[in-house]
Amino acid sequence: ERGNMAKIYDEYEEVKKILIKHDVLHKDIDQLDGEELMLDLYKHFQEEMPYGTQKARDGDPDEYIYDKLEDLGLPLGEQQL
Repeated sequence: ERGNMAKIYDEYEEVKKILIKHDVLHKDIDQLDGEELMLDLYKHFQEEMPYGTQKARDGDPDEYIYDKLEDLGLPLGEQQL
C-alpha cells in the first residue's frame, strides 16, 4: 500500500495541474478568484469537504479551498524557475 506521503504528493500534483491549467501558479493565494478556477478546485476538494461547507451553510467553500492550498504548500506567488 502507498503511504500517506504518496497520497499528499498525488494531491499536490493534481492541484498544481489545475493551477497551471488556469495559469495562476505565479499568483498569490489571495488573488485566486477566477470562477472557472474555483469551480475546478471545488470539484477537486468536494469529496473531502464537509457537506455543510459544500452547501455554504456552516463554512465557506472558498475558505476551505484556500486552507487546503496552504496545507499542500503549493509554490503560490513564488518565482517559478
